[in-house]
Amino acid sequence: SIVESRDELLNKKEIAQKLKISTRSVENFTRRGLIPYVMIGRCVRFCLSDVLETLKSRGSATPF
Repeated sequence: SIVESRDELLNKKEIAQKLKISTRSVENFTRRGLIPYVMIGRCVRFCLSDVLETLKSRGSATPF
């Protein structure tokens, strides 16, 4: 199942693996504001449940 821990914060590599996309795509989607993220210091982190909810609301498995 893609949903394991709903409140876990994931780094770019981890969220890319969960979504089955490249880390470069994660960077592009983040820059374009297509997936939500949080900044912790200089680190970008993603909440899997928030990302999945955003993609679901857009009606897309990936935000193309």
